[in-house]
Amino acid sequence: MRKTLTLILAIVCLTAALTGCGDDGGVTETTIEVKKNGSVVHTIVEEFSEEYYDLEELMDVMQESCEAYNGGAGKKAVTVGNVEVTDGVLTAVMNYASVSDYASFNGQALFAGSIKDAYNAGYSLDVTLQSAREGGDSIAKEDLLNMGEQNLVIIREDVAVKMWGKALYYTQDVEPAQDARTVRVTDPDTLSYIVFD
Repeated sequence: MRKTLTLILAIVCLTAALTGCGDDGGVTETTIEVKKNGSVVHTIVEEFSEEYYDLEELMDVMQESCEAYNGGAGKKAVTVGNVEVTDGVLTAVMNYASVSDYASFNGQALFAGSIKDAYNAGYSLDVTLQSAREGGDSIAKEDLLNMGEQNLVIIREDVAVKMWGKALYYTQDVEPAQDARTVRVTDPDTLSYIVFD
């Protein structure tokens, strides 16, 4: 599955860089949206030149990848949503039934749930998080453990992350984005933590 996703990304990203153009429900950069029901919407926004790529071929590869994953999962866990090119910018929406489907399909670390659930799943909470409020206090492991039912996203990917609640605290490799429910992860090589309400 990772080879297939790599092929998709190679087709899309061969000469592309992340861009702030395009508009798909307000998404202007590649974004992972974690929904309250546990599903994930991954909106990919990239430069796209039809001189080098064929949109139909890309859509076929994406669809085949989804069908292969779904066949192995025994359910319709991953689907292709809207795919379009506007003014040289590709916007492709992928829908995942769960956070674990996203992580498995893409070979990326992603957790969304309570702090208590993250701890019970074996994630290290030995981290320091800065307040999303300017001038707010930082928190560490003991504070996190005392916030057991608070929502938490853990991710290892350079991407914008949108949650169903407002960001409260995050690790130093996370920065605010377009609104209080969206942040941008800047380091793809380490686990990033985002506490939200």
